[in-house]
Amino acid sequence: MAFNAQQTGRARIAVIIVALVAVAGIAVALVLQLATPATTGSADASAQNAAQAQSDGSQDAQDEDVMETVDAQYGTAAQTLRTQYEADPSNPSALLNLANGYFDWGVAALNHSDGTEDEAHAREIFTNAIEYYDEYLDGNPGSKSVVVDRAICVFYTGDHDAAITALENLLADDDSFAPAWANLGMFYETDGRTDDAATAYQRAIDAAGDDDAYNVKDYAQQRLDALQASE
Repeated sequence: MAFNAQQTGRARIAVIIVALVAVAGIAVALVLQLATPATTGSADASAQNAAQAQSDGSQDAQDEDVMETVDAQYGTAAQTLRTQYEADPSNPSALLNLANGYFDWGVAALNHSDGTEDEAHAREIFTNAIEYYDEYLDGNPGSKSVVVDRAICVFYTGDHDAAITALENLLADDDSFAPAWANLGMFYETDGRTDDAATAYQRAIDAAGDDDAYNVKDYAQQRLDALQASE
């Protein structure tokens, strides 16, 4: 998961929800197995197969319900933000809020994804966020935070090279923005470029300075320590 101080708490909540759903699915399977009558031979096998089929169906329904809940919650919020923006299209804050709303929705959908269909759905949401970020950047090209958030969305659509290039270009112009270094480190690490990742994490720590305005240091240090421990 990319580093974004504003999104981190919500992303963790999403992961916890996924874990709880998995536990619930296991519990359903156990209950069904315990409820199966104690028989012998083919009857026993048939009962076990029926229980397993029912368990699998319950898990599929739960997975679908979770994604529907995510879409209902974040989709409703996105619609509200879109309405606010359409009512005042000259307001850049409304446009940025809309882009961030899709960012949040994409993160939640990605954390709850279960299979290629869900992953494609998350990519589509991130693509919508990118379009709104592009519109915002047309009028506010100097917003480094938005460039980073857009790059995160691009990364999660699967275009790692474009995401890396975006942050490399940003840092070529201004190498003092710690969140860009932290996310670039994550991009490199995910692509297996561990030496480049370690360098980027160290640059994030250095750029953060003593005040660490974007709360980058802990994240970058944790990832740097993990890379060094694996050598």
